[in-house]
Amino acid sequence: MAFMGVELFDIGATTEEELRSVHRVVLAAQAVDRPDEVPVTFEALVGGLRSPPAGFGPRRYWVARRDSEIVAVAFVNLPDAENSHLALVTITVHPRLRRMGIGTAFLRDLLPRLEGRTVVEGWEITSGGAGEHWATSVGFRVVNTMVLQLLPVADVDRSTWDVPVPAGYRVQDWVGAAPGALLESFAHARNTLRDAPFGDIDFQAPLWNRDRVREAEADLRARGVEQRMVVAVHEESGDVVGVTEVEVRPHRPFWASQRETSVLGAHRGHGLGRCIKAHMARRLLADRPDIERFYTTTSADNAHMIRVNEAIGYRTVRTQVSVKQDVTVLTAHPRVLG
Repeated sequence: MAFMGVELFDIGATTEEELRSVHRVVLAAQAVDRPDEVPVTFEALVGGLRSPPAGFGPRRYWVARRDSEIVAVAFVNLPDAENSHLALVTITVHPRLRRMGIGTAFLRDLLPRLEGRTVVEGWEITSGGAGEHWATSVGFRVVNTMVLQLLPVADVDRSTWDVPVPAGYRVQDWVGAAPGALLESFAHARNTLRDAPFGDIDFQAPLWNRDRVREAEADLRARGVEQRMVVAVHEESGDVVGVTEVEVRPHRPFWASQRETSVLGAHRGHGLGRCIKAHMARRLLADRPDIERFYTTTSADNAHMIRVNEAIGYRTVRTQVSVKQDVTVLTAHPRVLG
């Protein structure tokens, strides 16, 4: 079979058979690289392709073929604003065709198509696995380590969610849109995430303000994503001082994606992080008893947040790395040059 190069893959215009070919590649790779995960269904994969996670800019899809068979796929996010120099790239090669130069050829063809981005990052690569070995062999360097943690609802002791609200604070929650009275301090509190440890990755969390919060909320509604927030409010000032966020996405309606959690520095040490995460679990399950699991990623350097998660039932199932490199360095690497 001859390698035919890469081509842009239009999710909206392709056939079901082509989508099933992509699913076969992703499913086979998952079985080898992430055997502890629940296998992704065809419906979940297609839903995720059509409605990718928000906050990372538009996503492009590329496929590589040998003869007419799709043997590798790439997901490319092109963030904006603080991250407009960056391309987030995931290349997946069918396991039976690895070590044949397909991934490297794919990268070679993809680099000139990144719309002027100067830095490439790859995330959620299984530590010590084939993806990490390949990435470092073509010039990427490891810049961060994360842990994937799961909370299986059926197995958790829900008494761990009975966490009292510390004196001087109250907990408030909402679905979809932040109350106007809290909007300013809520945006300010979300910016605390910019100080969290994320190694040496280039990607910067958004610099939130009122308008940006509303734009993000509208984008999630348009995608059919249910966004839930739980905040800790300082009673004396009336300000939001702690935030935790969960998303439930339409293509995986029984899974809850636990996203950012942050507490302002002046209010740490009171157990607010654990309090708002426990409240989130209780409230979500009260409204959505069909939720089967929560999942989250946390920097391996953030020992405190890992302990907070463990205290309410999360368990670590995998260590993952992020890699990055300048486009010019990758382009000039001997293996990529061929």
